[in-house]
Amino acid sequence: MGGLFDLHKHLVLTCALEQLKQHTKGFHFIDAHAGAGLYDISEEITPNQSTVGVKDLLSANKNEITEQYVGIVKGFNGGGPLLKYPGSPMIARKLLRAKDSMSLIELNVDDYSELSSAFQSDVKVDIDHGSAFDRVIKHIPEGFYDGLILIDPDYIIDGDSTDTANLIILCKAKWPKAMMIVTLPFTGSLAKDRYVISILKDSGVTDLVTSNIEFVDTVEEQGKVETRISRVLVVNPVHDIKNTIESVLSQMVSTLPVLIKAKSRVEWA
Repeated sequence: MGGLFDLHKHLVLTCALEQLKQHTKGFHFIDAHAGAGLYDISEEITPNQSTVGVKDLLSANKNEITEQYVGIVKGFNGGGPLLKYPGSPMIARKLLRAKDSMSLIELNVDDYSELSSAFQSDVKVDIDHGSAFDRVIKHIPEGFYDGLILIDPDYIIDGDSTDTANLIILCKAKWPKAMMIVTLPFTGSLAKDRYVISILKDSGVTDLVTSNIEFVDTVEEQGKVETRISRVLVVNPVHDIKNTIESVLSQMVSTLPVLIKAKSRVEWA
């Protein structure tokens, strides 16, 4: 945790929440794959994790959004070395106002238990144990015109991409004005990488923005360098969020180590 993939996702999340705070009187946030909430990053980097991440931003020049995000991460470490990394539930809760609320959904029993312990006394947070593909629709609130859903599946099962696209379509039908942030896999195959977007467009969901971060990274277990791409889709982008994300990511990648050759691209899908 805390690598460039998390950094990308959580900066987009911060952008979206700030947009909603500026333009709404109150909103509901749903995290469909909430995880444990807080993670130990003191151990060595795992094989699939990027070697570049939030630690590279600590002393870099930052804009307002990046400063907020880094400040939240620092807050969970008491101002000392970065040993803990907050997941999306923790980041979102720090950004929500008293009039906002959120639902957290997690399938893994251990992660659900940790999440429940962390938020057990928080009346603004509803926590549910189960699959996102079954539970998200049940958490779309009545009476909330505005909202945000974060969908971040592992894409380790063959049907995950189809299920993700179908979930977006269902959410769009029940909550037309809600914005959605969706992480997408990168395989290098154009057909596979466009699969979710193609299903959405065929169903009539066409208001889509993609943000990509491409960078050179070291594969730890093989000791070789490869190009990696982090992809985040925004469904129903509201207000000026496309330009905000574009500005934030462009500035962020410019502060990362030159050797990773990081570059960002934000465009209509």
